[in-house]
Amino acid sequence: MGKERSYVLGVDLGGTKIAFGLVDQVGQVVSDLIVPTHPDDGAAGVIERIVAGLRQVAAAAGDRQEIKGVGMALPGVFDGDSGRVLLSANLNWRNVPVSEILAKELDLPLFLENDARAAAWGEKCFGHGRQVENLLYIAIGTGIGGGLILGGRIYRGHHGNAGEIGHMVVAPAGPRCGCGNHGCWEALASGKAIASRAAALLAAGRPSSLREIIDRNEELTAFHVATAAAAGDQLAQEVMEEAAGYIGLGIASLVTIFDPELVVLGGGVSRTGSLLLPTVIQVVRQRALPPAAGDVQIVLSSWPEMAGVVGAAAVAFARLGLLDEGGRELCRAC
Repeated sequence: MGKERSYVLGVDLGGTKIAFGLVDQVGQVVSDLIVPTHPDDGAAGVIERIVAGLRQVAAAAGDRQEIKGVGMALPGVFDGDSGRVLLSANLNWRNVPVSEILAKELDLPLFLENDARAAAWGEKCFGHGRQVENLLYIAIGTGIGGGLILGGRIYRGHHGNAGEIGHMVVAPAGPRCGCGNHGCWEALASGKAIASRAAALLAAGRPSSLREIIDRNEELTAFHVATAAAAGDQLAQEVMEEAAGYIGLGIASLVTIFDPELVVLGGGVSRTGSLLLPTVIQVVRQRALPPAAGDVQIVLSSWPEMAGVVGAAAVAFARLGLLDEGGRELCRAC
């Protein structure tokens, strides 16, 4: 018999799906589940699904009954002391007392963290970042978010809102962003931006296999564009190359400002890594200030699908004082 280990439940709450995982002290997901979010059902309906999902994953744990707590990664701004979500645009939540509601349903301590910061912390404790003190995690999905680890600790900023890197302006004359500004990074390089750019070129009459998707009245997504690009579609390749250039440009600015040893790319768009990474690295080498430009490592996330779950679990382990083997000092710093 091996020595007894402890586990936590990790939850990654997104606008379209909720991912759950039972995670051990070395960051392995030993049981997982993904369900749709259905944010239109309101906070009560979403929280009901969270409770059901947590119970299902916990039940699937079998004899792994040493579950010590729950970590939840979520988009938006929240008050960590009260466990209240102040604003989450993707969920249409305002001032939702998540911790208070879940405390009535779960007999476990709950710890909240911003989704990108949680993923960054997961990489620090369990992934590519175990040997570095300064890393930047960039989540490129529908939008773009970021998590910073500086000096081995999560950096939250004065208002607890650090990491809103998607709203850096990289092209002042660029397209209008959802925040109301023009030329924000996520308006040029996010999954939504990739799909919008491809749709605009199709509307202008450019030939592409992607037209079949439009003709079927399906929603064009970044996944469609990436798949077409990998198959050799010229328009799709052009769109992906343009997005990779903007991703590299944004990273170059962040590398110059923060001088991290490591940049980790996560989120849905990052799963097309073979299409993006060469151009991203090239642009960073050209644009970032030396010596950081030549030294920084740029890699894809250790967990393409479960980064938020592992990160949420890492936050819970840290706050509970439960330490992984070889990571004692890391998980005191959350």
